[in-house]
Amino acid sequence: MTVIRLVPIRIQRNMVGWRSWEVVILSRKSCSLFRIAAPFLAFCLAAAGSAEAATLTARGNEPGWQVVVSDKAISFRALEGETFTIEPVPQPTTKDGTYVYTATVDGRHFTLTLAEAVCADTMTGMPYPKTATVMMDDRKLAGCAGEPADLLHGDWPVEMIAGSALVAGSQPTLAFDQDGSIHGNGSCNRFLGKFTLNGEGLTISETGASMMMCDQPLMDQERNLLTALEAVRRFEGASTGQLRLLGKDGQTLVSLGK
Repeated sequence: MTVIRLVPIRIQRNMVGWRSWEVVILSRKSCSLFRIAAPFLAFCLAAAGSAEAATLTARGNEPGWQVVVSDKAISFRALEGETFTIEPVPQPTTKDGTYVYTATVDGRHFTLTLAEAVCADTMTGMPYPKTATVMMDDRKLAGCAGEPADLLHGDWPVEMIAGSALVAGSQPTLAFDQDGSIHGNGSCNRFLGKFTLNGEGLTISETGASMMMCDQPLMDQERNLLTALEAVRRFEGASTGQLRLLGKDGQTLVSLGK
């Protein structure tokens, strides 16, 4: 059976005013790339069992840099004005999930390292699934890589609500879907809603649930969970795979564990 996957690829424009650097890794092996309304959207159509298109963005702050890695070249641009292109892309070395790209540019040693370790943006606190490091001789630029949504997507068991342990025997859950929707088990009823993830943080809205009746402790816990979700403003991730959904003052509202 053939499966077609549509993978959005974010295109960055206009470096003026940016305060971060970015690494974008795009692989088009074993798939065909079509651009729709360029440069705003691209889709990669891949058959099942083939390599799926991968896009990775890494960010760092103060000073601002942009590095774009495609299947053909690595392009570097600094807000201070320096630009260069490395072509072809050097074959990375890999160890324990860490990828290291090395090259020589005008006599200087260039290294890009992407590691499987959760990090937080130094300006916004937004968590990212990978850590990125750029070295130019002895100059080091540190930042985060990947997309924050990758830390959210999937099904999560709820472990704690507003600092309170769960009712014995209850199994509330929360799932973040790639289309921006959420769903789960509130403790008694199924619920659904939407989530928004941007540079300002994470918000959950438009929650609704079915209307079954359960024992009062379960009903109270469900009400507390839905109330807590509506108050979420950002989240924190950990390399252990756990998530904490936080309120506007940084308090933990919901704890999730894989």
